[in-house]
Amino acid sequence: MTTVLGFAAESKLGDPALFQGAITLGGAWIICGFFTGSKQWYWHGLIAAGVLALLGAARCAPAVLALGKPDAPAAPYQAAALVIAFVVLVSTVRTLRAERARRQLEELQKEDED
Repeated sequence: MTTVLGFAAESKLGDPALFQGAITLGGAWIICGFFTGSKQWYWHGLIAAGVLALLGAARCAPAVLALGKPDAPAAPYQAAALVIAFVVLVSTVRTLRAERARRQLEELQKEDED
């Protein structure tokens, strides 16, 4: 979605920096998706996607303040990228917390068996 957003922003605004950022972030998330497809590398891909989401959200957060201003035509695209990054970040944190809880329960069950 971020990559498509970059192409849309490029066709409307012609801003190469915005396009490069969207392609970089979107491409990195695609690579993370390939990693999560492998059982051996699942957690690496998931955590990397979360880190990228944090970086993307931090980069796009100031655009929310510029929404509606005529001198910031890229702000709506950056705000949309912020929403996408925030969704990825929240889902990553929820998955990591669920895995931590699962491991703690597993550990408690092993202690009960002993």
